[in-house]
Amino acid sequence: MPPKATTSSKSSTTRVQSGSPAQQLTALFKTQQFYWYLGHVFAIIFFVLSSLTAMLFRQAASLKYFRFTLLSIIVTYLIVLKQVYIKRSAPKLSIARLSRDENVQYLSLAVIFYIASYILDTPAQTVLYSYIIFAVFHALTYFQNNLLSIAIPSIDAQQRVNAAINNFTTQFNQPALSAASSVEIVLAVMSAFDVLISTFWVLLKWNIVQYATKVFLFVAVVVFNKLRYDSNQFTKAAVNQLDQTLNGYVSKLNNAQLSQKYFALREKFIHYVALVQLPKTEKKTQ
Repeated sequence: MPPKATTSSKSSTTRVQSGSPAQQLTALFKTQQFYWYLGHVFAIIFFVLSSLTAMLFRQAASLKYFRFTLLSIIVTYLIVLKQVYIKRSAPKLSIARLSRDENVQYLSLAVIFYIASYILDTPAQTVLYSYIIFAVFHALTYFQNNLLSIAIPSIDAQQRVNAAINNFTTQFNQPALSAASSVEIVLAVMSAFDVLISTFWVLLKWNIVQYATKVFLFVAVVVFNKLRYDSNQFTKAAVNQLDQTLNGYVSKLNNAQLSQKYFALREKFIHYVALVQLPKTEKKTQ
């Protein structure tokens, strides 16, 4: 669910709201979208709490709020998928369609890290960053369109807040998408280093289950990023930038043997990652 800039020419401050604020809220409570909004709000709150408790070295509390963050995120995606696929006019379900749906991809990654947190007993904060970036934009847009006139009675104040939100979403939408893609690539790099370090410890009879979990997480993140690379221009730009940076750094070392090994390893990695392909869509028959 990448953030999208508000494109509607009608702001929430100019729309005529029917009923009292209490009646408007009651009407919102009856919609699935309101709970989708709450999911984003809680995700942001729990993320902040997880980050703060981590800085205070309260590992157990940080892990608890990390899991709550992922649960909130999972709820938002389940609501979206329910709205898309569980209705009379829903598109026909297929593995190809689901695997190409970015909501399914993000939901799958969140579920995998949520389950893994019970095996590793440690929060992987980096996986949350792109979700929280999206959550901020979604929560702001929903508030602007549905809650602004209820929360702020003054028309002048509504217009100022509405203008500020429009300015923020318009100015930072593209940078936010780019940042989200970049942190997803960083997650892959960090997962790779985590596996490398854990490989040393597993040789010293470290917990094999935790090691296997970290390997699985790394594979899941690589597959996720490959699917995003195939369909998202920002992920493609982030990967190409990282590749260019690494190539330039290795070349500057002016070590022929090291360069040869690096580029050989790079080619092997590209070869195996290229094997990750989405299922082909079914062709319609006349």
